[in-house]
Amino acid sequence: MAKSVRKSRGAGDSEKVRSGAHGGIAMEVVRLRARLEEADLRVTQPRLKLIEILLEEHGPFTVDEILAMPGARSMDRVTVYRNLQSFEEAGIVRRCEFGDGASRFEIGSDDHHHHHVICRKCRKSETLDLCVPDSLLRQVRKLGYEGVSHSLEFFGVCPRCLAR
Repeated sequence: MAKSVRKSRGAGDSEKVRSGAHGGIAMEVVRLRARLEEADLRVTQPRLKLIEILLEEHGPFTVDEILAMPGARSMDRVTVYRNLQSFEEAGIVRRCEFGDGASRFEIGSDDHHHHHVICRKCRKSETLDLCVPDSLLRQVRKLGYEGVSHSLEFFGVCPRCLAR
């Protein structure tokens, strides 16, 4: 798997580096629209707009960060929370917990799994397109577990904060 890093928003940093992991946004919207239908969720403009925002900006983002984005300013906070919860249950988004009490959300994908490195000072997160070795997952499955998933996040101080 090709290794790449995508920089996500944190403490005012909106720089992002695309690795092409999600392909074209329009194709992803079509794919995720089908996932909404498969999960018996109505396809509404607010839901499609939320999906587009998450695809265009590449999170993970808190609800407050989502609501501050230009395309989401007209969205209601409760609607965003409820849609994210429905999306999570349908496997459309993935919830990320970075140990600071704030849930963050990003588009989830069956064919793309990654982890994050988070700055302890400014809370900026960067995506790491790599995963733990399959041998660890095989060991867990040998213990008799099924439906195995995992979450692995790295924490440190980013170069920008180190330079301050």
